[in-house]
Amino acid sequence: MKKFLLGGAAVLLVSFTSASAQFTFTSIDYPGGTLTTTRGINNHGEIVGAYRIVPPRHALLVKAGKLAPIDPNSVLGTNFSEAFKNNDRGDVVGDYLDDNGFAHGFLLRKGVLTPIDFPGASNTEAHGINDSGTVVGQWDIVDSSGNVVVIHGFTWNNGNFTQVDFPESGDTSVNGINARGDFVGVWDTGLTSPIVHGFVFSKGQFISFDVRFAGATLTQANDINAKGSIVGEWLDASGGIHGFLAEGAKFTSIDYPDAAITSAWGINSAGQIVGNHVDTLSSSSRGYFAQPGKKGKP
Repeated sequence: MKKFLLGGAAVLLVSFTSASAQFTFTSIDYPGGTLTTTRGINNHGEIVGAYRIVPPRHALLVKAGKLAPIDPNSVLGTNFSEAFKNNDRGDVVGDYLDDNGFAHGFLLRKGVLTPIDFPGASNTEAHGINDSGTVVGQWDIVDSSGNVVVIHGFTWNNGNFTQVDFPESGDTSVNGINARGDFVGVWDTGLTSPIVHGFVFSKGQFISFDVRFAGATLTQANDINAKGSIVGEWLDASGGIHGFLAEGAKFTSIDYPDAAITSAWGINSAGQIVGNHVDTLSSSSRGYFAQPGKKGKP
């Protein structure tokens, strides 16, 4: 998991429940693949992420139970690429690496691939999109040795960028946005900070929150749906990674059955969640689909 990153911010103190009785989990694995990730799910149940047979990984769409590469004849099918979110119009955002190893965000809309690069950035990653076409993500600056100096969030719409920084933060990343324009992400006081916080931006205000459970040191918000439910991941005192679902002040920890690591990356209005899990600490990533309340498949 990438180490991200953080004013006048409220802190949510939360209660916890187990996800085991609330969801039916289905693993998602690309046929013949050595790695699968699932990062976003729209209200039609279409899922995006990435797959790998041999390196590098490539952007993936899961639709009506079928797994297929996204735009395989473009740079997404030749270089490293990963899709992070999709909206109900079928637009997809993510990132890909160029031949020099630098990341570029992308928007794929009606078969047209548009690079998204924050002006002056070393790397740009697009992490979310809503039905209005507003894209969110992060950009960074690296030094001459290739070390990341700072990370900032951004919003983008019709070619216009706005930088996003949590108040008084050292680093910020924006990971998801809903139909109202509320967005979520992660912040810290600097790249070497041992504590990382989640945040939500709604009605013009930033709200920071931390998962207060088992000595957690990292809370990362990855997506928010139209109802305001948030999914993400948290790090426990022993270094274990778990997903979470936040519904108001109630937090539910999400763990794929018997998995060593679980993350939650996408949620739609029906409360269906997608994310990643690994069977053992040495295993490759596998995607999953979590259906609330009853059994279901993507």
